[in-house]
Amino acid sequence: METFLTKLSQKKVVLLDYLLEKDNWCSMEELKQLLKVTDKTVLHYIEELTTLLAEYGENIFLENENNKQFWVHKKKDFPIYTIYLYFYKSSYNYQLIDFMYRHPEETLETFANAQFTSISTVFRYAKLLVPYFKRYRLKFQPFKLELNAEERNIRSFFYYFYWHSTKESERTWPFQTALSTIETYIDSFEAIYQISLSPLQRRTLSYWLTINLERSKTRKIKVDPSYQVIVDEDANFSYLNQWVEQVKLGLSLDERYFLYQTIYSFGIIDGHKKYENSHAAVHKKFCTTSFRAVQNLADALNQTFHFKLDLEDPELIFNFVAFHERSSLFFGNTDLFFNRSYIKEIQEENLRESVIMEDLSKILKETSDSDVNDLLENWEQLFLSYYFILDYYDLFLSNLAPIKILIQDDLHHTHRLWLMNKIQTYYGDAYVLAFYDYQTELSEVDLVISNYYLKTKNTPLLLMKNIPSARNWRQLGEILFRISHKKAGL
Repeated sequence: METFLTKLSQKKVVLLDYLLEKDNWCSMEELKQLLKVTDKTVLHYIEELTTLLAEYGENIFLENENNKQFWVHKKKDFPIYTIYLYFYKSSYNYQLIDFMYRHPEETLETFANAQFTSISTVFRYAKLLVPYFKRYRLKFQPFKLELNAEERNIRSFFYYFYWHSTKESERTWPFQTALSTIETYIDSFEAIYQISLSPLQRRTLSYWLTINLERSKTRKIKVDPSYQVIVDEDANFSYLNQWVEQVKLGLSLDERYFLYQTIYSFGIIDGHKKYENSHAAVHKKFCTTSFRAVQNLADALNQTFHFKLDLEDPELIFNFVAFHERSSLFFGNTDLFFNRSYIKEIQEENLRESVIMEDLSKILKETSDSDVNDLLENWEQLFLSYYFILDYYDLFLSNLAPIKILIQDDLHHTHRLWLMNKIQTYYGDAYVLAFYDYQTELSEVDLVISNYYLKTKNTPLLLMKNIPSARNWRQLGEILFRISHKKAGL
Protein backbone atom coordinates (compact mmCIF):
# COMPACT_ATOMS: atom_id res chain seq x y z
CA MET A 1 0.00 0.00 0.00
CA GLU A 2 2.81 2.40 0.92
CA THR A 3 4.25 2.07 -2.60
CA PHE A 4 1.39 3.99 -4.15
CA LEU A 5 -0.42 5.86 -1.41
CA THR A 6 0.49 9.01 0.47
CA LYS A 7 -0.16 8.97 4.22
CA LEU A 8 -3.31 11.00 3.60
CA SER A 9 -4.63 8.53 1.02
CA GLN A 10 -3.73 5.63 3.31
CA LYS A 11 -6.01 7.08 6.00
CA LYS A 12 -8.88 7.31 3.50
CA VAL A 13 -8.36 3.71 2.42
CA VAL A 14 -8.21 2.57 6.06
CA LEU A 15 -11.45 4.47 6.70
CA LEU A 16 -13.24 2.87 3.75
CA ASP A 17 -11.93 -0.58 4.66
CA TYR A 18 -13.09 -0.19 8.26
CA LEU A 19 -16.57 0.96 7.25
CA LEU A 20 -16.92 -1.97 4.85
CA GLU A 21 -15.74 -4.52 7.40
CA LYS A 22 -18.04 -3.12 10.10
CA ASP A 23 -21.08 -3.26 7.81
CA ASN A 24 -23.03 -1.38 10.47
CA TRP A 25 -23.18 2.05 12.06
CA CYS A 26 -19.79 3.53 13.02
CA SER A 27 -19.66 6.46 15.41
CA MET A 28 -17.62 9.59 14.91
CA GLU A 29 -15.66 8.68 18.04
CA GLU A 30 -14.70 5.27 16.60
CA LEU A 31 -13.37 6.83 13.42
CA LYS A 32 -11.44 9.54 15.25
CA GLN A 33 -9.72 6.88 17.36
CA LEU A 34 -9.03 4.73 14.31
CA LEU A 35 -7.48 7.49 12.21
CA LYS A 36 -6.15 9.66 15.05
CA VAL A 37 -7.61 12.83 13.51
CA THR A 38 -10.16 15.51 14.47
CA ASP A 39 -13.93 15.56 13.85
CA LYS A 40 -13.39 18.08 11.09
CA THR A 41 -10.89 15.86 9.27
CA VAL A 42 -13.16 12.80 9.54
CA LEU A 43 -16.03 14.79 8.03
CA HIS A 44 -13.75 15.95 5.22
CA TYR A 45 -12.88 12.31 4.44
CA ILE A 46 -16.55 11.31 4.68
CA GLU A 47 -17.53 14.06 2.26
CA GLU A 48 -14.92 12.91 -0.27
CA LEU A 49 -16.01 9.27 0.08
CA THR A 50 -19.68 10.20 -0.33
CA THR A 51 -18.93 12.04 -3.57
CA LEU A 52 -16.77 9.18 -4.86
CA LEU A 53 -19.33 6.47 -4.08
CA ALA A 54 -22.18 8.50 -5.59
CA GLU A 55 -20.86 7.55 -9.05
CA TYR A 56 -21.86 3.93 -8.43
CA GLY A 57 -25.49 4.50 -7.42
CA GLU A 58 -27.09 1.76 -5.33
CA ASN A 59 -24.12 -0.58 -5.79
CA ILE A 60 -22.33 1.19 -2.96
CA PHE A 61 -23.24 4.29 -0.96
CA LEU A 62 -22.42 5.99 2.33
CA GLU A 63 -25.23 6.72 4.78
CA ASN A 64 -24.57 9.68 7.07
CA GLU A 65 -26.74 10.26 10.15
CA ASN A 66 -26.30 13.90 11.16
CA ASN A 67 -22.49 13.66 10.95
CA LYS A 68 -22.60 11.41 14.04
CA GLN A 69 -22.85 7.90 12.59
CA PHE A 70 -21.79 6.43 9.25
CA TRP A 71 -22.51 3.21 7.34
CA VAL A 72 -21.23 2.05 3.94
CA HIS A 73 -23.77 -0.19 2.18
CA LYS A 74 -22.43 -2.38 -0.63
CA LYS A 75 -24.03 -4.99 -2.87
CA LYS A 76 -22.25 -8.33 -2.50
CA ASP A 77 -21.28 -8.62 -6.17
CA PHE A 78 -19.93 -5.08 -6.51
CA PRO A 79 -16.12 -5.08 -7.10
CA ILE A 80 -14.67 -2.85 -4.37
CA TYR A 81 -11.36 -3.04 -6.28
CA THR A 82 -12.50 -0.08 -8.40
CA ILE A 83 -12.96 2.20 -5.40
CA TYR A 84 -9.53 1.45 -3.98
CA LEU A 85 -7.98 2.07 -7.40
CA TYR A 86 -9.28 5.65 -7.31
CA PHE A 87 -6.79 6.38 -4.52
CA TYR A 88 -3.97 4.40 -6.12
CA LYS A 89 -4.36 6.17 -9.46
CA SER A 90 -4.24 9.56 -7.73
CA SER A 91 -0.82 8.83 -6.25
CA TYR A 92 2.55 10.21 -7.32
CA ASN A 93 3.91 6.76 -8.07
CA TYR A 94 1.01 5.67 -10.26
CA GLN A 95 1.40 8.87 -12.26
CA LEU A 96 5.18 8.43 -12.28
CA ILE A 97 4.93 4.91 -13.81
CA ASP A 98 2.39 6.21 -16.29
CA PHE A 99 4.80 9.05 -17.15
CA MET A 100 7.65 6.54 -17.62
CA TYR A 101 5.57 4.66 -20.15
CA ARG A 102 4.40 7.74 -22.05
CA HIS A 103 7.77 9.52 -22.02
CA PRO A 104 10.48 6.82 -22.05
CA GLU A 105 13.26 9.33 -22.76
CA GLU A 106 12.43 11.78 -19.94
CA THR A 107 13.87 11.97 -16.40
CA LEU A 108 12.58 12.59 -12.90
CA GLU A 109 13.23 16.31 -13.27
CA THR A 110 10.78 16.54 -16.18
CA PHE A 111 8.16 14.66 -14.17
CA ALA A 112 8.65 16.95 -11.15
CA ASN A 113 8.15 20.00 -13.37
CA ALA A 114 4.98 18.47 -14.82
CA GLN A 115 3.70 17.91 -11.26
CA PHE A 116 4.64 21.47 -10.20
CA THR A 117 6.62 20.08 -7.29
CA SER A 118 10.24 19.71 -6.23
CA ILE A 119 12.56 16.98 -7.46
CA SER A 120 13.32 15.97 -3.85
CA THR A 121 9.62 15.36 -3.11
CA VAL A 122 9.12 13.21 -6.19
CA PHE A 123 12.42 11.40 -5.61
CA ARG A 124 11.31 10.48 -2.09
CA TYR A 125 8.29 8.67 -3.52
CA ALA A 126 10.20 7.25 -6.50
CA LYS A 127 12.64 5.49 -4.15
CA LEU A 128 9.71 3.44 -2.86
CA LEU A 129 9.49 1.90 -6.31
CA VAL A 130 12.96 0.33 -6.09
CA PRO A 131 11.88 -2.60 -3.82
CA TYR A 132 8.50 -2.66 -5.59
CA PHE A 133 10.09 -3.35 -8.97
CA LYS A 134 12.65 -5.68 -7.42
CA ARG A 135 9.97 -8.22 -6.53
CA TYR A 136 9.27 -8.48 -10.27
CA ARG A 137 12.99 -8.82 -11.05
CA LEU A 138 13.03 -5.38 -12.65
CA LYS A 139 15.80 -2.95 -11.71
CA PHE A 140 14.59 0.63 -11.36
CA GLN A 141 16.78 3.74 -11.54
CA PRO A 142 14.68 6.50 -9.90
CA PHE A 143 16.38 9.60 -11.26
CA LYS A 144 16.64 8.31 -14.82
CA LEU A 145 13.13 6.83 -14.62
CA GLU A 146 14.52 3.74 -16.27
CA LEU A 147 13.74 0.05 -15.94
CA ASN A 148 16.59 -2.37 -16.58
CA ALA A 149 15.40 -5.79 -17.70
CA GLU A 150 14.53 -7.66 -20.86
CA GLU A 151 12.07 -5.67 -22.96
CA ARG A 152 9.51 -8.51 -22.93
CA ASN A 153 9.45 -8.35 -19.11
CA ILE A 154 9.06 -4.57 -19.14
CA ARG A 155 6.20 -4.70 -21.65
CA SER A 156 4.50 -7.39 -19.60
CA PHE A 157 4.74 -5.16 -16.53
CA PHE A 158 3.08 -2.28 -18.38
CA TYR A 159 0.39 -4.63 -19.69
CA TYR A 160 -0.56 -5.75 -16.16
CA PHE A 161 -0.19 -2.19 -14.85
CA TYR A 162 -2.73 -0.75 -17.29
CA TRP A 163 -4.90 -3.85 -17.44
CA HIS A 164 -5.51 -4.00 -13.70
CA SER A 165 -6.02 -0.26 -13.33
CA THR A 166 -8.41 0.30 -16.24
CA LYS A 167 -10.06 -3.00 -17.26
CA GLU A 168 -13.14 -2.39 -15.06
CA SER A 169 -14.26 0.58 -17.14
CA GLU A 170 -14.87 0.27 -20.87
CA ARG A 171 -14.79 4.07 -21.06
CA THR A 172 -11.19 4.17 -19.86
CA TRP A 173 -8.48 3.93 -22.51
CA PRO A 174 -5.03 4.57 -21.01
CA PHE A 175 -2.93 4.86 -24.17
CA GLN A 176 -1.93 7.66 -26.53
CA THR A 177 -2.83 5.77 -29.71
CA ALA A 178 -6.52 6.29 -30.45
CA LEU A 179 -8.70 3.30 -29.56
CA SER A 180 -10.58 3.71 -32.85
CA THR A 181 -7.30 3.15 -34.73
CA ILE A 182 -6.54 -0.01 -32.75
CA GLU A 183 -10.08 -1.32 -33.26
CA THR A 184 -9.69 -0.88 -37.02
CA TYR A 185 -6.52 -2.98 -36.87
CA ILE A 186 -8.35 -5.66 -34.88
CA ASP A 187 -11.21 -5.72 -37.40
CA SER A 188 -8.61 -6.54 -40.06
CA PHE A 189 -7.10 -9.20 -37.78
CA GLU A 190 -10.49 -10.91 -37.50
CA ALA A 191 -11.04 -10.72 -41.25
CA ILE A 192 -7.66 -12.26 -42.13
CA TYR A 193 -7.87 -14.97 -39.47
CA GLN A 194 -11.57 -15.49 -40.30
CA ILE A 195 -12.57 -15.51 -36.65
CA SER A 196 -14.70 -13.42 -34.34
CA LEU A 197 -13.11 -12.38 -31.05
CA SER A 198 -15.11 -12.02 -27.84
CA PRO A 199 -15.23 -8.55 -26.20
CA LEU A 200 -12.64 -9.71 -23.63
CA GLN A 201 -10.33 -11.06 -26.35
CA ARG A 202 -10.63 -7.81 -28.31
CA ARG A 203 -9.79 -5.76 -25.23
CA THR A 204 -6.80 -7.97 -24.39
CA LEU A 205 -5.49 -7.72 -27.95
CA SER A 206 -6.06 -3.96 -27.98
CA TYR A 207 -3.83 -3.54 -24.90
CA TRP A 208 -1.05 -5.79 -26.14
CA LEU A 209 -1.10 -4.43 -29.69
CA THR A 210 -0.95 -0.83 -28.45
CA ILE A 211 1.89 -1.49 -26.00
CA ASN A 212 3.89 -3.28 -28.70
CA LEU A 213 3.30 -0.51 -31.24
CA GLU A 214 4.13 2.32 -28.84
CA ARG A 215 7.15 0.69 -27.18
CA SER A 216 8.64 -0.48 -30.49
CA LYS A 217 9.17 3.15 -31.48
CA THR A 218 11.86 3.60 -28.81
CA ARG A 219 12.75 0.13 -27.50
CA LYS A 220 13.73 -2.93 -29.52
CA ILE A 221 12.70 -6.39 -28.46
CA LYS A 222 14.78 -9.53 -28.91
CA VAL A 223 13.09 -12.92 -29.14
CA ASP A 224 15.08 -16.02 -28.26
CA PRO A 225 16.08 -18.03 -31.38
CA SER A 226 14.55 -21.18 -29.86
CA TYR A 227 11.15 -19.46 -29.83
CA GLN A 228 11.62 -18.08 -33.34
CA VAL A 229 11.87 -21.69 -34.58
CA ILE A 230 8.49 -22.46 -32.96
CA VAL A 231 6.79 -19.52 -34.64
CA ASP A 232 8.36 -20.17 -38.05
CA GLU A 233 7.21 -23.79 -37.90
CA ASP A 234 3.57 -22.75 -37.36
CA ALA A 235 2.05 -22.39 -40.84
CA ASN A 236 -0.55 -19.99 -39.43
CA PHE A 237 2.16 -17.42 -38.69
CA SER A 238 1.64 -16.36 -42.31
CA TYR A 239 -1.71 -14.84 -41.30
CA LEU A 240 0.00 -12.57 -38.78
CA ASN A 241 2.55 -11.46 -41.40
CA GLN A 242 -0.25 -10.79 -43.87
CA TRP A 243 -2.12 -8.73 -41.28
CA VAL A 244 0.95 -6.68 -40.28
CA GLU A 245 1.65 -5.88 -43.94
CA GLN A 246 -1.96 -5.15 -44.86
CA VAL A 247 -2.58 -2.58 -42.11
CA LYS A 248 1.00 -1.25 -42.30
CA LEU A 249 1.95 -1.79 -38.65
CA GLY A 250 5.63 -1.47 -39.52
CA LEU A 251 6.76 -4.16 -37.08
CA SER A 252 10.16 -5.87 -37.34
CA LEU A 253 10.38 -9.66 -37.46
CA ASP A 254 11.27 -9.84 -33.74
CA GLU A 255 8.24 -7.67 -32.96
CA ARG A 256 6.06 -10.05 -34.95
CA TYR A 257 7.42 -13.05 -33.07
CA PHE A 258 6.63 -11.36 -29.77
CA LEU A 259 3.16 -10.29 -30.90
CA TYR A 260 2.50 -13.90 -31.91
CA GLN A 261 3.56 -15.04 -28.43
CA THR A 262 1.21 -12.64 -26.67
CA ILE A 263 -1.71 -13.55 -28.96
CA TYR A 264 -1.25 -17.26 -28.23
CA SER A 265 -0.40 -16.92 -24.53
CA PHE A 266 -3.04 -14.45 -23.32
CA GLY A 267 -6.22 -16.16 -24.49
CA ILE A 268 -6.72 -13.99 -27.58
CA ILE A 269 -6.94 -16.94 -29.98
CA ASP A 270 -8.72 -19.29 -27.52
CA GLY A 271 -11.64 -21.27 -28.89
CA HIS A 272 -10.39 -21.47 -32.47
CA LYS A 273 -9.18 -25.04 -32.93
CA LYS A 274 -7.36 -24.47 -36.21
CA TYR A 275 -4.92 -22.11 -34.49
CA GLU A 276 -4.88 -23.86 -31.11
CA ASN A 277 -4.04 -27.23 -32.65
CA SER A 278 -1.19 -26.02 -34.86
CA HIS A 279 0.34 -24.05 -31.98
CA ALA A 280 0.11 -27.04 -29.63
CA ALA A 281 1.61 -29.30 -32.31
CA VAL A 282 4.78 -27.22 -32.75
CA HIS A 283 5.34 -26.98 -28.99
CA LYS A 284 5.01 -30.75 -28.80
CA LYS A 285 7.21 -31.34 -31.86
CA PHE A 286 10.09 -29.27 -30.51
CA CYS A 287 9.49 -30.35 -26.90
CA THR A 288 9.67 -26.74 -25.70
CA THR A 289 10.26 -25.78 -22.08
CA SER A 290 6.56 -25.01 -21.63
CA PHE A 291 5.57 -28.38 -23.11
CA ARG A 292 8.09 -30.18 -20.89
CA ALA A 293 6.54 -28.34 -17.93
CA VAL A 294 3.17 -29.87 -18.94
CA GLN A 295 4.80 -33.31 -19.22
CA ASN A 296 6.35 -32.80 -15.79
CA LEU A 297 2.93 -31.91 -14.39
CA ALA A 298 1.43 -35.03 -16.00
CA ASP A 299 4.11 -37.21 -14.36
CA ALA A 300 3.53 -35.56 -10.97
CA LEU A 301 -0.25 -36.06 -11.18
CA ASN A 302 0.24 -39.70 -12.11
CA GLN A 303 2.70 -40.22 -9.26
CA THR A 304 0.63 -38.40 -6.62
CA PHE A 305 -2.97 -39.09 -7.61
CA HIS A 306 -2.69 -41.97 -10.14
CA PHE A 307 -4.35 -39.62 -12.59
CA LYS A 308 -3.40 -39.60 -16.28
CA LEU A 309 -3.40 -36.24 -18.03
CA ASP A 310 -4.32 -36.61 -21.71
CA LEU A 311 -1.22 -35.35 -23.50
CA GLU A 312 -2.78 -36.33 -26.84
CA ASP A 313 -5.46 -33.63 -26.45
CA PRO A 314 -4.25 -30.56 -28.42
CA GLU A 315 -6.70 -28.22 -26.66
CA LEU A 316 -5.31 -29.28 -23.28
CA ILE A 317 -1.73 -28.85 -24.51
CA PHE A 318 -2.56 -25.41 -25.93
CA ASN A 319 -4.11 -24.12 -22.70
CA PHE A 320 -1.52 -25.61 -20.35
CA VAL A 321 1.37 -24.36 -22.51
CA ALA A 322 -0.21 -20.88 -22.58
CA PHE A 323 -0.11 -20.26 -18.83
CA HIS A 324 3.49 -21.46 -18.66
CA GLU A 325 4.37 -19.09 -21.51
CA ARG A 326 2.75 -16.19 -19.63
CA SER A 327 4.81 -17.01 -16.55
CA SER A 328 8.00 -16.86 -18.65
CA LEU A 329 7.21 -13.28 -19.69
CA PHE A 330 6.73 -11.82 -16.22
CA PHE A 331 8.01 -12.90 -12.82
CA GLY A 332 5.87 -12.61 -9.71
CA ASN A 333 2.33 -11.81 -8.72
CA THR A 334 0.48 -10.11 -11.59
CA ASP A 335 -1.75 -8.27 -9.09
CA LEU A 336 0.52 -5.22 -9.20
CA PHE A 337 -1.51 -3.00 -6.90
CA PHE A 338 -2.74 -5.21 -4.08
CA ASN A 339 -0.25 -8.11 -4.36
CA ARG A 340 -3.01 -10.52 -3.41
CA SER A 341 -1.47 -13.90 -2.58
CA TYR A 342 -3.63 -16.88 -3.52
CA ILE A 343 -1.11 -19.14 -1.79
CA LYS A 344 -1.87 -17.42 1.53
CA GLU A 345 -5.62 -17.34 0.83
CA ILE A 346 -5.78 -21.10 0.28
CA GLN A 347 -3.59 -21.63 3.34
CA GLU A 348 -6.07 -19.69 5.47
CA GLU A 349 -9.24 -21.13 3.92
CA ASN A 350 -8.32 -24.77 3.35
CA LEU A 351 -5.19 -26.05 5.07
CA ARG A 352 -5.51 -29.51 3.54
CA GLU A 353 -5.55 -28.19 -0.03
CA SER A 354 -2.65 -25.90 0.83
CA VAL A 355 -0.57 -28.89 2.01
CA ILE A 356 -1.41 -30.80 -1.19
CA MET A 357 -0.26 -27.84 -3.28
CA GLU A 358 3.00 -27.59 -1.29
CA ASP A 359 3.66 -31.29 -1.83
CA LEU A 360 2.89 -30.95 -5.55
CA SER A 361 5.32 -28.04 -5.83
CA LYS A 362 8.10 -30.10 -4.22
CA ILE A 363 7.50 -33.05 -6.54
CA LEU A 364 7.41 -30.82 -9.62
CA LYS A 365 10.75 -29.25 -8.71
CA GLU A 366 12.36 -32.59 -7.86
CA THR A 367 11.41 -34.14 -11.21
CA SER A 368 11.96 -31.18 -13.55
CA ASP A 369 14.96 -30.34 -15.73
CA SER A 370 16.83 -27.07 -15.17
CA ASP A 371 14.80 -25.02 -17.69
CA VAL A 372 11.47 -26.20 -16.32
CA ASN A 373 12.77 -25.60 -12.81
CA ASP A 374 13.49 -21.99 -13.77
CA LEU A 375 9.84 -21.67 -14.81
CA LEU A 376 8.69 -23.21 -11.53
CA GLU A 377 10.55 -20.52 -9.59
CA ASN A 378 7.60 -18.34 -10.58
CA TRP A 379 5.33 -20.40 -8.30
CA GLU A 380 3.53 -17.31 -6.96
CA GLN A 381 2.10 -16.80 -10.45
CA LEU A 382 1.76 -20.45 -11.49
CA PHE A 383 0.06 -21.50 -8.25
CA LEU A 384 -3.46 -20.52 -9.25
CA SER A 385 -3.33 -22.33 -12.62
CA TYR A 386 -2.09 -25.53 -10.97
CA TYR A 387 -4.70 -25.14 -8.24
CA PHE A 388 -7.49 -24.87 -10.81
CA ILE A 389 -6.23 -28.00 -12.58
CA LEU A 390 -6.35 -30.07 -9.39
CA ASP A 391 -9.75 -28.66 -8.52
CA TYR A 392 -11.14 -29.20 -12.06
CA TYR A 393 -10.20 -32.89 -12.02
CA ASP A 394 -11.39 -33.31 -8.39
CA LEU A 395 -7.88 -34.35 -7.36
CA PHE A 396 -8.11 -32.62 -3.99
CA LEU A 397 -10.78 -35.19 -3.15
CA SER A 398 -9.29 -38.23 -4.90
CA ASN A 399 -7.02 -39.34 -2.06
CA LEU A 400 -9.46 -38.39 0.68
CA ALA A 401 -11.33 -41.15 2.50
CA PRO A 402 -15.08 -40.74 1.86
CA ILE A 403 -17.50 -39.68 4.55
CA LYS A 404 -19.58 -42.78 5.21
CA ILE A 405 -23.27 -42.01 5.71
CA LEU A 406 -25.90 -44.48 6.84
CA ILE A 407 -29.47 -43.44 6.08
CA GLN A 408 -31.77 -45.34 8.41
CA ASP A 409 -35.42 -44.35 8.51
CA ASP A 410 -38.77 -46.09 8.75
CA LEU A 411 -39.91 -44.98 5.28
CA HIS A 412 -39.76 -46.90 2.01
CA HIS A 413 -36.59 -47.52 -0.03
CA THR A 414 -37.42 -44.86 -2.63
CA HIS A 415 -37.31 -42.18 0.08
CA ARG A 416 -33.80 -43.26 1.06
CA LEU A 417 -32.69 -43.13 -2.59
CA TRP A 418 -34.28 -39.69 -2.94
CA LEU A 419 -32.51 -38.41 0.19
CA MET A 420 -29.14 -39.84 -0.93
CA ASN A 421 -29.51 -38.06 -4.27
CA LYS A 422 -30.43 -34.77 -2.56
CA ILE A 423 -27.41 -34.95 -0.24
CA GLN A 424 -25.13 -35.80 -3.17
CA THR A 425 -26.53 -32.86 -5.17
CA TYR A 426 -26.07 -30.36 -2.34
CA TYR A 427 -22.74 -31.54 -0.93
CA GLY A 428 -21.17 -33.88 -3.50
CA ASP A 429 -19.00 -31.15 -4.99
CA ALA A 430 -17.49 -30.31 -1.61
CA TYR A 431 -17.07 -33.77 -0.08
CA VAL A 432 -16.47 -37.38 -1.13
CA LEU A 433 -19.56 -39.19 0.13
CA ALA A 434 -20.37 -42.90 0.42
CA PHE A 435 -23.84 -44.17 1.37
CA TYR A 436 -24.69 -47.36 3.24
CA ASP A 437 -27.93 -49.23 3.90
CA TYR A 438 -29.52 -50.35 7.16
CA GLN A 439 -27.62 -53.67 7.21
CA THR A 440 -24.34 -51.81 7.95
CA GLU A 441 -23.08 -51.64 11.52
CA LEU A 442 -23.40 -48.16 13.04
CA SER A 443 -19.79 -48.25 14.20
CA GLU A 444 -18.58 -48.62 10.59
CA VAL A 445 -19.94 -45.26 9.40
CA ASP A 446 -19.15 -41.60 10.13
CA LEU A 447 -22.73 -40.33 10.32
CA VAL A 448 -26.21 -41.75 10.78
CA ILE A 449 -29.20 -39.88 9.36
CA SER A 450 -32.65 -40.90 10.53
CA ASN A 451 -36.19 -39.59 10.96
CA TYR A 452 -36.44 -41.14 14.41
CA TYR A 453 -34.17 -41.29 17.44
CA LEU A 454 -31.88 -44.30 17.93
CA LYS A 455 -28.78 -44.97 19.99
CA THR A 456 -25.65 -44.67 17.85
CA LYS A 457 -23.01 -44.69 20.62
CA ASN A 458 -19.98 -42.72 19.33
CA THR A 459 -21.32 -42.18 15.82
CA PRO A 460 -22.99 -38.78 15.24
CA LEU A 461 -26.75 -38.88 14.64
CA LEU A 462 -28.64 -36.29 12.61
CA LEU A 463 -32.42 -36.31 12.93
CA MET A 464 -34.02 -35.10 9.70
CA LYS A 465 -37.65 -34.56 8.82
CA ASN A 466 -39.14 -36.67 6.03
CA ILE A 467 -38.96 -33.54 3.91
CA PRO A 468 -35.80 -31.93 5.33
CA SER A 469 -36.10 -28.35 6.55
CA ALA A 470 -33.63 -25.55 5.82
CA ARG A 471 -32.35 -26.03 9.37
CA ASN A 472 -31.77 -29.75 8.70
CA TRP A 473 -29.64 -28.91 5.64
CA ARG A 474 -27.62 -26.36 7.61
CA GLN A 475 -27.02 -28.91 10.37
CA LEU A 476 -25.89 -31.48 7.81
CA GLY A 477 -23.46 -28.99 6.26
CA GLU A 478 -21.95 -28.21 9.67
CA ILE A 479 -21.57 -31.91 10.57
CA LEU A 480 -19.99 -32.80 7.21
CA PHE A 481 -17.52 -29.94 7.67
CA ARG A 482 -16.51 -31.20 11.13
CA ILE A 483 -16.18 -34.81 9.97
CA SER A 484 -14.11 -33.90 6.90
CA HIS A 485 -11.68 -31.85 9.00
CA LYS A 486 -11.37 -34.67 11.52
CA LYS A 487 -10.66 -37.24 8.79
CA ALA A 488 -8.08 -34.93 7.20
CA GLY A 489 -6.35 -34.52 10.56
CA LEU A 490 -6.94 -30.74 10.66
